[in-house]
Amino acid sequence: MPEPKSGTRGLFTNRASLPITRREGCVNHPIMHSGPAAHIRSAPPCALPRLCLMLCLCGLTGRQAAAKDAPAILPAVTTARAAHQLDTRQASRAYPVRLRAVVTFYDEYLDSTGTPVLFVTDATGSIYVALKVKPAVRPRPGDLVEIDGVTGPGLFAPIVDHARFTVLGTAPLPAHPPRVILSDMVNGRYEGQWVEVEGLVQAVRDSGPHVVLDLLLRDGTTTAITGRQPGVDYTSLVDAGIILHGHASPNFNKQKQVTGAHLLFPSLSTIKVIEPGAPDPFNLPIDRISDLLRFDPNRTFQHRVHIRGTLTLLWPGRTICIEDAGQGLCASTQQSEPLALGETVDLAGFPSIGPFTPTLDYAEYRDAGLRQPVEALPTTPGEALHGDRDALLVTMEGWVIDDNRNGGDRILTLSSGDSIYTVTIPAEGAARKAPLIEDHTRVRVTGICSVTSGGTQLGTGEGFSIPKSFSILARSLADVTVMQLPPWWNAERSLRVLTFAAACILMTLGVIFLLRRRVKLQTATIRAQLAETHALKEAAEFQATHDGLTGLFNRKAIFDLLHREFSRAARSGLPIGIIMLDLDHFKQINDTYGHSAGDDVLKESVRRILGALRPSDLVGRYGGEEFLIVLPECGRDEVKACAERIRSAISACPTPAQGGMISVTASLGATVANAALHLEQDAISTADHALYDSKHSGRNRTSFHEIEAPSPGKRTAASSAAAGISRIA
Repeated sequence: MPEPKSGTRGLFTNRASLPITRREGCVNHPIMHSGPAAHIRSAPPCALPRLCLMLCLCGLTGRQAAAKDAPAILPAVTTARAAHQLDTRQASRAYPVRLRAVVTFYDEYLDSTGTPVLFVTDATGSIYVALKVKPAVRPRPGDLVEIDGVTGPGLFAPIVDHARFTVLGTAPLPAHPPRVILSDMVNGRYEGQWVEVEGLVQAVRDSGPHVVLDLLLRDGTTTAITGRQPGVDYTSLVDAGIILHGHASPNFNKQKQVTGAHLLFPSLSTIKVIEPGAPDPFNLPIDRISDLLRFDPNRTFQHRVHIRGTLTLLWPGRTICIEDAGQGLCASTQQSEPLALGETVDLAGFPSIGPFTPTLDYAEYRDAGLRQPVEALPTTPGEALHGDRDALLVTMEGWVIDDNRNGGDRILTLSSGDSIYTVTIPAEGAARKAPLIEDHTRVRVTGICSVTSGGTQLGTGEGFSIPKSFSILARSLADVTVMQLPPWWNAERSLRVLTFAAACILMTLGVIFLLRRRVKLQTATIRAQLAETHALKEAAEFQATHDGLTGLFNRKAIFDLLHREFSRAARSGLPIGIIMLDLDHFKQINDTYGHSAGDDVLKESVRRILGALRPSDLVGRYGGEEFLIVLPECGRDEVKACAERIRSAISACPTPAQGGMISVTASLGATVANAALHLEQDAISTADHALYDSKHSGRNRTSFHEIEAPSPGKRTAASSAAAGISRIA
């Protein structure tokens, strides 16, 4: 139990660190206080050298043992700021803490585990103190205490753990804490600190032994919590502008990430009312719904307003909606007193931005003594999405596509034309017990149209809210009227018939399966044989038309393909490109690196050639290291560009082979043939001459030759061949 000490010291003054006791050498070793050393004077002279040697050995051994076994002595922490600024690893080392501070908050019921919540503040800051035992005498705000404990990591920030305290006297609470806003409290800088906030009290709520104030700050809303004091009227704070002193306390998740913040304050003594609220909000002047949150240079919508209208919906303890002069308003409320629909009610609350039109928070209502029923407006989904019927009582028809009452309210999903919307029915007894409405039932619903904004559209410097979707809030299940039942032949019955038909079909298929099983086995055997024969045939054909090393067409196959392309070009009148390619110094590669390396060079060169061509282009191995490339429908420029692309691809980087990385280049000869004027052998001969020009000019280059004009005899033969091909086509 903490016991008061006589006398006090100044609280908000700096204190020197406590002296740290350290063990030096063998000062604390027992040999210095007892044993042979205590009888040095009585020892015989001849034993003195031996005794000195023993003392030195014992002292050395004791010094080594003390250095090895003694734990490191941590320095004491003497200010709240020093303890609070430790990181988690440092705080976990349990530094000793001794600080003198004033109690600024204490509560024994706030923590669900029953652990007392204690905050203290000194001249440097504030910190949470976890008491080792529950005190027999409760500390009070304003008590000057001396705290003894160790640092701990806490659930969110460093704390003083396993603490005991001693009351030294009393001291005033810090009078000039830093002024903060909500964003300051959630960024971690003021965690647990004694701060000052200015805000508007929007509601006062009872929470067991505590009172909770809902505060509207400059940049958001938060709550302030204090212990209930007997005989204190907290409701008078509603709608009052106040300055409050308390501790900023974070809300955080299991990963120790901030999700919000609240305030803990000791009592009303730390609250200063700077603008009293109206004692009775229903005595305020009546505002029109259409005037809420409109620009008015002489007014700000911070305090409560008084609205009067006809009741169109009441979900006790949740939502109330009214209408007045063709305008609707829905508000959140904690009241649960029943009222009849159509009654005129007075509504008081704090204006705020709703999903599309203004709403009231923390609304209170009372019967105004008049009755004026409101007729529901027939509405279509398109009219609802205009936005001008938000919060009004409407009636609408649609087809039920889902009826869901899992957990809370009952939710109907309706479709009408291209629109889908929901109808929320409060979870009352009738709505829970009534059977679900079948899909494809046509219903008429009556309720409050609730529009949701989908963003803003800029115009003339301002943003206009755009309706995105809407839903209907029904008063009860009686607001849902069945207009047309679903047809008897519905999905469920169709499913049953289909199931029966499927069973019959399965039985028939089973019989057929048994009868055809043997046939299928025999058919599978025959097909396997045919497939094997076909595969062998394809393999033989492939071997007959393709080069075994490179996989390209062989000489005969590429000539056949060239003939086919000449026939096509003769019919279409389009040119055809011919490229002859030869790998430079290939014999030298074989002689230097071996034929295996030469094979690797050929295969890698083919891969690069194919990578530079179109899927419709044709390549064949002309012989050795020479290749013939056919480019259908390519003119002079395209053929030159393709040849240069192939040459660059081959020489771009060394080719990996068994003998290492080998630099490879290629020489190319190209030409373009007109199938109606030129013969195939002339095109190949011209490309071959161009290839030799590339080799004689230094290799690793491309040469282009035009095909010489054919002689009259050749021209006649080529024309006759083209005419014959055309007649065949």
